Amino acid sequence: MIATCPTCTAADETVAVRNALLDADRPLDPPTRELLSMPPEPGGTTGAAITLFVLAGLFGLLGLRALFSGDGGGSSDVAYQLGSRYGVLLVALILLGIGLAVHSGHRSRRSDTADQWPRTYEQWQQLHRVRRATWLCRRCLVAFLPAASLHPDFAASSAIPVAQFPQWTATIAQGGDRPGAPTASN
Repeated sequence: MIATCPTCTAADETVAVRNALLDADRPLDPPTRELLSMPPEPGGTTGAAITLFVLAGLFGLLGLRALFSGDGGGSSDVAYQLGSRYGVLLVALILLGIGLAVHSGHRSRRSDTADQWPRTYEQWQQLHRVRRATWLCRRCLVAFLPAASLHPDFAASSAIPVAQFPQWTATIAQGGDRPGAPTASN
């Protein structure tokens, strides 16, 4: 598909935003790339917290195995026996505590940005759909949606400066395909 820029009425410098972000021959400058990039998916737990939870679970299983193995430690010191039986469980509890702290910190940062959109995965999918349909004019440095880009009766949008791109796409995605929802040209 070829789209014509609403500002300069040229099609030779227009490209889908997703393709512009991947173009190694003509890379976008860092500020423009940041504005056009998709925000990360909203998630409940960070990778660091998940890793700590998995490690805590593995150490917990090892600790339970050591606890129920029946090896009494022979004639070893009492401190050694306690350490060998409960040390791995203590490491598991420490990892679990650190994982909970990381997860709690992530949730508090997310609640600080609760007014930002998208908050759910479904909202993120709507935003992703709008961003995939958006085109960029490299000559004018504007973004726009061609006619029928989101659905068959979708009217072409006017061009917007790239600086307004994140808010503009969020507004369109929030409107969705509801009857009576504002179109991109509003």
